[in-house]
Amino acid sequence: MPDGYSIHGLLDALFRHTGEQVMVFDHELICRFVNKAACDYKALSEENFLGYHASTIFSPDRYETAIYGALQKALSGETVHYRIWREHHLGGQCGFDVRVEPVPDRTGQLLGALFSARDISEQIKAEERARLAMMMFEHTTEGLMMLGADQRIQVVNPAFTTLLGYSVDETLRNQPEMFVPSLANGEQPYTEVWHALEYNHSWQGEITYRRRDGRQVPTWQTMVRVRDAAGDIKHYLAILNDLTERQRFEDQVEQLVYYDILTGLPNRALLSDRISQAMARTERRNGQLAIVFLDLDRFKAINNTLGNALGDQLLRAVSDRLKQVAGSEATVSRYGADQFVILLPQINNPDQASALAHHVLDALNVPHEIGEQTLTVTASLGISVYPDDGDNREGLIQHAETAMHATKKAGRNNFRFYTQDMNQRSTEFLLLENNLRKGLQKQEFVLYYQPQIDLKTRAVIGMEALIRWQHPEFGIVPPNRFISAAEETGLIMPLGKWVIQEACKQNKAWQQAGLLFAPIAVNVSARQFGEQLESLTREALQNTGLDAHWLELEVTESTLMEDLNEAILMLGTLKHMGVHLAVDDFGTGYSSLAYLKRFPIDKLKVDRSFIIDILEDPDDAAIAGAVISLAKNLRLKVIAEGVENAAQLDFLAELGCDEIQGYWIAKPLPADQIPLFLTDWCTRNT
Repeated sequence: MPDGYSIHGLLDALFRHTGEQVMVFDHELICRFVNKAACDYKALSEENFLGYHASTIFSPDRYETAIYGALQKALSGETVHYRIWREHHLGGQCGFDVRVEPVPDRTGQLLGALFSARDISEQIKAEERARLAMMMFEHTTEGLMMLGADQRIQVVNPAFTTLLGYSVDETLRNQPEMFVPSLANGEQPYTEVWHALEYNHSWQGEITYRRRDGRQVPTWQTMVRVRDAAGDIKHYLAILNDLTERQRFEDQVEQLVYYDILTGLPNRALLSDRISQAMARTERRNGQLAIVFLDLDRFKAINNTLGNALGDQLLRAVSDRLKQVAGSEATVSRYGADQFVILLPQINNPDQASALAHHVLDALNVPHEIGEQTLTVTASLGISVYPDDGDNREGLIQHAETAMHATKKAGRNNFRFYTQDMNQRSTEFLLLENNLRKGLQKQEFVLYYQPQIDLKTRAVIGMEALIRWQHPEFGIVPPNRFISAAEETGLIMPLGKWVIQEACKQNKAWQQAGLLFAPIAVNVSARQFGEQLESLTREALQNTGLDAHWLELEVTESTLMEDLNEAILMLGTLKHMGVHLAVDDFGTGYSSLAYLKRFPIDKLKVDRSFIIDILEDPDDAAIAGAVISLAKNLRLKVIAEGVENAAQLDFLAELGCDEIQGYWIAKPLPADQIPLFLTDWCTRNT
């Protein structure tokens, strides 16, 4: 039998059933042997291999780039070994370990080349998983620690050493307890960990480690127990997540949620919680607690005059003094812009709250050195006592605030305890506020108009718009009954917006009807005189199509003097729009004539309090004359309100007054009566 056939038989016996793919090629690269594994992989029979050239068995690209060269080297006596990935006919990729080696006969003559390919897909995947695992171990930001069955550290990753500041050598063979400080009660945290792992496969919780530099690092740790096939403990694996940043973030969040940013004092939320806790303790021991509500007097004037930055410094200085006076047991909270609340969690009697109030007032009366300014700020205080003045925290704070408002009305820089009488007035005020809100929603408000005339020509030169409340139960309610409440509650803003809109709308309607071509005067409250006034005015003029010079805004003297620079800017803006400007109630407050000449105003209005007794009271006559003379010198118009008889009219005419309004001409009239008045007035004065 020729050598080739005997070799074929030997190969057939050796490789027929092996899992490796095996093919043998002769010197002409004709396939002379193929085993079952190669046929199965290609999904072909032996007949498709035997007798075929290698170039037809392998794909062209693989044959040209790798197989041909490897076969030639094998036929020259050289063994070629490499790894490849290739597509499987069933889909997916397979990895193979390929060997191409010479096949000699018994004499050493080369008969051909043997091609073998072993599927190492799972091995490669396992190697890749191991490589990735090692990369994760080396590069993860979580600290990793592997302990032996003896609970001593065997392996740590770089993140672990970075976290604790120890080198690898300093950590290995030590128990993790070495790096963990004891708890306040002297116990070791790992005692609980080992105890838990005795009964459970894993454990999770917070553990604080001590770094090499002594700093403590809070971590969230997950630890698992690993057993071998026999069930014996093989390893413990621990994953450590650094909680330092999270803890810092939580501290920052807590600071933002529960503390005032400017002063660092507890805010309303934290105050509320502490009051609830104090009430619970007080109830258990049948004791008392006190709430002191503090509002700084005239702080807005300081803030507006000297600026917000200095105002903020003053608030911080006040906060420091309050904390010093109140002591460590009390909670001093910033409740609002310039409002503070002090909680006295335990008092034996109300006299202790009274004593604290005296100390607070004395402390605030000492001047504050703020930058280059020396400032003294006083405060009005109100006190409520639990359980006498309320059985819930909201009621206690509200009653203390009510007492504070009573202190304000009584002259400021003092304190008062809450009383039931205050509660009655507060309830009445709350009822009025609710009725005001409903009145706005139900459009119960209406404008009346009081004519203004020129003293010389007796012509109607304007109308003043005056608000009235058409209450469904009480009838027509004058403004002195509800304007102050609207100011205090902030409802003056929507109410004032409606007044400007309605006045402009009515004036435009009269002009379109050919009845009246004169400005409508609208009173502007102190709260309206701010950034919104410009936009409200501009919006009203645009919505109604009324020219700006047919609108006159009246601002009180006291409002202008609250912030002179701001007043000058606002008046200048309105004047630039074309709106007429008048100073209302002139003479009733304190004005700086140096600033008055800088106000871009058109008219001064003499308050009716000087007109009522102008014929009998020389002082009133002198003041009225002085205002009229001042207006003339400043080239301003002057109008007197409250003129009720001809004698007053004649006297004002002699003083040189330009315009008047009052009951002598007409009382305030609803809009539908103005046409009749104009007709009648024109008839009587032509």
